[in-house]
Amino acid sequence: MKNYKDQNQGRTAVLLATLLPLAIGLASPAMAETASSEVQVIIKQPVTMTKTADLVFGDFATGTSSSIFRIDPRSGLLSQRNGDALALGGTRSVASIEVSGTALMRVQLSTGKRFILIHRDGGTETMRIDRFRFDRRRKTLNADGEQSFNIGGQLRVGANQQPGVYRGSFDVSVDYF
Repeated sequence: MKNYKDQNQGRTAVLLATLLPLAIGLASPAMAETASSEVQVIIKQPVTMTKTADLVFGDFATGTSSSIFRIDPRSGLLSQRNGDALALGGTRSVASIEVSGTALMRVQLSTGKRFILIHRDGGTETMRIDRFRFDRRRKTLNADGEQSFNIGGQLRVGANQQPGVYRGSFDVSVDYF
């Protein structure tokens, strides 16, 4: 039995050695062709931003319950959503950003966080600002490659909030789309 098996293995090896060159010859193409393609890349001017105004809510007198105030990014008007704190006036403004880039390109703005905490100068107390809103999140840059955006938000004044000046900052990103 052992001899018979060894003889079959030898025949299989001879058969494979004979057929292998034929298989390699059949695998190569009969005729080769080539084609070329052009490559094009357009580099757009980097988009940049310049802050032209800060988001300023104005002056308040605290109440005994938490209060929420919003500045509308389109009108700049302050509205009270709830609570018994009083808006006393003072300077108010929406944040304003000037965007520059490639003319007639569409851009989109976004904020880095959903909310920020602003801190009292000289203290540890905070207030929350959230619901950042844009007059329009997406705009087309004009023929000069410029466009301005206004940003409003919502201020949460705590019950019996400690008096003082509260400050903070938030990030805005701009991208072509």
